[in-house]
Amino acid sequence: MSLRLRAALVMLALGLFAPGVIGLANAQLRAGTAEIKALNGQVEIQRNGESQWRPATVGLRLAEGDNVRAHAGASAVLDLPDGSTIFVAENSRIVVSKLEYDPQNQSRQAFLHLVVGKVRAAVSQAAITLVKARQSNFAISTPTAVAAARGTVFEVIYDSVQNVMEVAVLVQDPQRSAGLVSCYSLAGRYASVLVREGLASTVQGTSGCTPPVPISSLPDASLIGTLQNPRIPGAAFSQPVKVPSIPSPAGSSVVFTADQGDTTPTPPSTIGQDTGQPQPQPTPSSPATP
Repeated sequence: MSLRLRAALVMLALGLFAPGVIGLANAQLRAGTAEIKALNGQVEIQRNGESQWRPATVGLRLAEGDNVRAHAGASAVLDLPDGSTIFVAENSRIVVSKLEYDPQNQSRQAFLHLVVGKVRAAVSQAAITLVKARQSNFAISTPTAVAAARGTVFEVIYDSVQNVMEVAVLVQDPQRSAGLVSCYSLAGRYASVLVREGLASTVQGTSGCTPPVPISSLPDASLIGTLQNPRIPGAAFSQPVKVPSIPSPAGSSVVFTADQGDTTPTPPSTIGQDTGQPQPQPTPSSPATP
């Protein structure tokens, strides 16, 4: 592949596309909030611009810049305005980077930053116009990489001590395999990797996303799909956070580009169709799967 083409793919992956498409995505979006729907154990929030952590409560709403962290044995469930659901596992901390929604045409921009730990996202179907444009307007970033999704259920795990990220796409319908997440490193790697249902990709330090492998081959495969995360979170659990600016969570969508790492067969296109995502059950009574 020529250097010019590789550079073009990077620009697409970072959402630097035609102004007309950006205008479509941002035309009537308004700032939204995430609502805490369920809690288990010690969960705390930190408001944007504040240093104090305070106990979280069910019904509390979180805006852009707010932090949520769940201590050992704890978990939280957040509802987003577009119908997506976020499950925060134990020993984890996330930041609401960007959250906008237009209820009239169901357009959204939802960007979360996983500081440390594990988060599972049950992503609602994107607006038809955005999906047809092959854009993801839902992404979870970590200090090392970004996972951008179409409507699906996926997990992102980040070990801040080892500087390792995993992204795993959970199987929802074995007959369709509609789930799709684009993983790409923040270290300047050109090619994104498309991760389909039942597969996972890993990012180690400044390396790019690895070619997808079956979730069952991961060392922590038994923990995937649960809210268990025994990894000690380390200093990142409490320290000030700087959310990555590339790709910018401040308004860019992510375009799904040609995959350079996934050699698995491509299932029939489901762009613009219902992904068949089940309704989540956001009432965990323990750190296990709700």
